[in-house]
Amino acid sequence: MASSDTDYDIDRQQKLHIIEWEHLDLWKFYPMAIASSWSIRCFLYPMSVVKSRLQLQRQNNMYKGMRHAFVDIVKKEGVGALYRGFWMTLPQLSASFLYSSVYESSRDMFQNKMGIKSSAMVSALAGGLASPAAQFVFVPTDIIAQHMMVYKQHAAFSGGKRNQAIVEALASDGMEGKRTLGIRVAQAIYKVDGLKGFYRGFLSAIMLYIPSTMVFWSTYYNMQELIDAARRKAVRSASSKGDGDEGLAARRLLFLDQAIAGTVGGVASAICTNPLEMLRIRLQVHRTSYRETVRRLIKYEGRRVFTQGLAPRVVNNALYSCLVMLGYETVKKTCVLPQFKDCVIW
Repeated sequence: MASSDTDYDIDRQQKLHIIEWEHLDLWKFYPMAIASSWSIRCFLYPMSVVKSRLQLQRQNNMYKGMRHAFVDIVKKEGVGALYRGFWMTLPQLSASFLYSSVYESSRDMFQNKMGIKSSAMVSALAGGLASPAAQFVFVPTDIIAQHMMVYKQHAAFSGGKRNQAIVEALASDGMEGKRTLGIRVAQAIYKVDGLKGFYRGFLSAIMLYIPSTMVFWSTYYNMQELIDAARRKAVRSASSKGDGDEGLAARRLLFLDQAIAGTVGGVASAICTNPLEMLRIRLQVHRTSYRETVRRLIKYEGRRVFTQGLAPRVVNNALYSCLVMLGYETVKKTCVLPQFKDCVIW
């Protein structure tokens, strides 16, 4: 049994269990990471539309839940409504590029220069640093896309008549059919609020995504450690029974481990930060102050602030995190420098 543990530890040390910044061919990594991110966003965008509408409605006045929202949107507005605003989010691919750069370089700093050994702690801190940088791209594109998502049903999602300045600017621009909706929304926001309108709720986005990314990364690596502990036990058990095949199989399930850890991390971050997501999206679309937004959430939603739009958000986060981590880790494995290819664990 002791020999089995030793062999397992040696096997882990000789392989790249975690691929770091210095192992990557960045010329291959960035294009492949962007392509992977775009494919996943395209697949899951309808869930973002449903989540946004559920969180913007007051006291379930439009939809009873996730399934009802999907059916009602498709029935009344067509399938295209589930992708309204999608093209405006494409600049967020550059934010993913920025996030990955800051995240990986921060991991290198915390691990190699500051001597922090815990993978969960290193990743949580790196994610906390990377997230604010990405918001400079995410916030303005999110604001435009969110207004586009509710364009056909603005009365139900704008938070009251006094908050419909953007809607009124769109109605009076005389450009319907002449310019795309995204450009019209961007012009309306600029007309009403100027450049600062594109960064409305920026602080709330920081307040949301720093804890969200820290919860995700710490959960992701802690979950992998728990699975690895179970894997070690399985190796010992297989070795004691003389079953070499089972022991070998137990060592080659990192891909599945990452999928499970990514899913659990996504669910944990969604549940922990749902009230902050409610605050962010209502600040940006309802265009109210922080104080007024909090007052409204307490008055009209109460305890629903913890569950409003949570179901599609959990599903979206779980699928997105699972697919992104599988895609991200696969891209990293594919893009290692030639001298590390034999050390990659598939």
